[in-house]
Amino acid sequence: MKSNNLIEKKERIWYWDSIKFLMMLAVVIGHFAESMIPLGASDIASLKLFIYAFHMPMFIFIFGIFYSEKNYKRKALFFLVAGYFFKIFSYCSSLIINGRGRFGIFYDAGITWFLFVMMWYTLLGAALKKYDKRIVLAVSFVISLFTGYFREIDDFLCLSRMFVFFPYFWLGTMINRNEFLEKVKKYRRYLWLPAVCVLLGWLALCYFKYDDLEILSHLFSGRNPFSEETNGMGCLYRLLTSAITLLIGAAILAVVPIKKIPAISYLGRNTLNVYFWHYTFLYIIFRVLNVKKIVGEQEGVLLMIAIAVVLTFILSLDIFNFPLKNISKFIMSYKKKSERV
Repeated sequence: MKSNNLIEKKERIWYWDSIKFLMMLAVVIGHFAESMIPLGASDIASLKLFIYAFHMPMFIFIFGIFYSEKNYKRKALFFLVAGYFFKIFSYCSSLIINGRGRFGIFYDAGITWFLFVMMWYTLLGAALKKYDKRIVLAVSFVISLFTGYFREIDDFLCLSRMFVFFPYFWLGTMINRNEFLEKVKKYRRYLWLPAVCVLLGWLALCYFKYDDLEILSHLFSGRNPFSEETNGMGCLYRLLTSAITLLIGAAILAVVPIKKIPAISYLGRNTLNVYFWHYTFLYIIFRVLNVKKIVGEQEGVLLMIAIAVVLTFILSLDIFNFPLKNISKFIMSYKKKSERV
């Protein structure tokens, strides 16, 4: 009996870590695709649309599932410090490699927004704990639907993304991960094929109907106000993107194996480190290689995607744990003089 419990525990760790790694792989490929599009690889825009529908909401959902109020102030401080360290590092990397960079103290249009939003959610999770979770979810979802109408809610303090993605975080806090996994194990044989069909269907729609779906691309990022193309019906478009995100997310949860996936499950522990380092390496790769010429051929686009995949595996290794591990260790273990023995 003891052995079964240990196996069960490991399976649950493997399952979530596998999803985290696959989502981080999607993040890196998505950023490579985003950088290739202006260089002539317009066909890959459909892949970007496919990925952006789910990758960050899934991370935020998993963060909610594992959210704990314990030491929430220190955790929030970690995200804040790590966010500004990341912001400075990204600015310096871009300045050195590309000869230009953008830095804003209170505005964040780059990839560092994720850490700041995690800070907000860590604090809000503790602040809203006394309220009915169903009411909070309903209210936050309504707010997310209408956020795009207010252009004042933008990259300032990452408020736009904070409002838009909050329901996914809160939904995660409402789920018991142990009970959830039991249900996945129980019904997976029935859900797997429909889930695969959903993923393939969404991929096919992105590829064959991209022109019709392109209007949704700016909404999946969570940071943009509603475009004029929505004709005042931005909330309905947001409702559609939310439905797509939830459907694709559910399909991913049903498809990913519960058992350990060699290499992938283990490397899924270090996704935040990949997030920290990958854009600097992207700068270097795009600076060293003649990417515009490479993506002129279909084989070149596939080569760049392969590079993104290899880069994700490399940056998931423990040697790239710094500096986030050091920042976390210092903040979480720091004691005031009065507390020291």
